Amino acid sequence: MRARDEAFYAVDAAQWGRYTANDFTTVQQNGQFMSRSERIGNLHSQEQRPYVPREREQHEQQGDLVVTRFFSGGLWVVEVWKRIDGAWATVMTQATTATATMP
Repeated sequence: MRARDEAFYAVDAAQWGRYTANDFTTVQQNGQFMSRSERIGNLHSQEQRPYVPREREQHEQQGDLVVTRFFSGGLWVVEVWKRIDGAWATVMTQATTATATMP
C-alpha cells in the first residue's frame, strides 16, 4: 500500500500500475468515476508533490480481500485490495472530502 501511495505522489504511473488491478475503478472526491486507464491518464497530468502519510488507517482482511479506510490530505479514502496471481492489487477506491477536522 505504501509503495502504491509513494508512486502516486511521485507521479510514477508505471509503479502505481503494478499495484492496481486491470479492472480497477475509482470514484474521486468530486464524484468523477474513472477506470484504470482513465486514472493513469489523469495521473500523467499531475505534478509530483510531497508524500502525505495515511492517518487513522483501518484494515479488514477476509482471505484474499482487504478493505482499508484512511485519512490523508483532507480526504477519507476507502480501498479494496485483492490478491491476484499471488500479488496484492487495488481493485477499487473511493475518496470523500473531509468536511471537518478529525477528532
